[in-house]
Amino acid sequence: MDQSVGPGHVLALAVTVAVVAGLVPLVRLRPGRWVTVASWVLAFLLIANEIAFEVVQWQGGLGEAYVAHTWTVGFSLPLYVCDVAAFAGGVALVTRRPILVEITWFWGLAGTIQGLLTPDHPILFPSYDWLEFYTDHIGVILAASWLVIGLGLHPRPRAAFRVIAITVVFFVLVGVVDLATGGDYDYLHTQHPPGLLALLGPWPWYLVGATGVALASILILDLPFWPERRRARRGGGADRGGAPPAGRQRTAPSR
Repeated sequence: MDQSVGPGHVLALAVTVAVVAGLVPLVRLRPGRWVTVASWVLAFLLIANEIAFEVVQWQGGLGEAYVAHTWTVGFSLPLYVCDVAAFAGGVALVTRRPILVEITWFWGLAGTIQGLLTPDHPILFPSYDWLEFYTDHIGVILAASWLVIGLGLHPRPRAAFRVIAITVVFFVLVGVVDLATGGDYDYLHTQHPPGLLALLGPWPWYLVGATGVALASILILDLPFWPERRRARRGGGADRGGAPPAGRQRTAPSR
């Protein structure tokens, strides 16, 4: 586990700060065609990275440093929160569907950041594992910030409660898959490896603490949008959640 917090991990954190701090303000302050093109590129990168990871596992090419050498039904399905957030973020970048934007925002920042800060396995640098893991995590965090902060696609009223309901259903389904495959997707079946969740106690009690942390994180991530919603209610709903911020609306060209 020590190798997951070595120079490669520090480099990944530095890249995260650089790409988010460097690109997201440009999306907001310098809108244009380049934003659409870059959104498609980021979407492709997120989804292609997930698909490539499945292919590499299937071909048994992950190497000895990783926890699995080949594709197995109990380990390799893209059912971890970060995997699903990557697919949701990729589609959201292209379609701008509000529910997908909300899932990317809440799951990306409440869950993926935790995975980025405390990787769940040793990660050697340089390696394909390093590239895949951090492309996934950095990409999801960038997509969440890109959509909500850069493009101004703010979560709608009651978005936190919708995402909480989706999260509960998701974990119930993942629990069923764990029982059926003998896997441990999202660490529901056994103790999480060393990391932030390990501070919450042994399995299964840490699941209670993790649930509380997840709920609190989602509600905290929803807080910045409360003033905007209050203003919208006072103004008769003209400034609905999810709409671009003032000054960003496009007007039809004059004829």
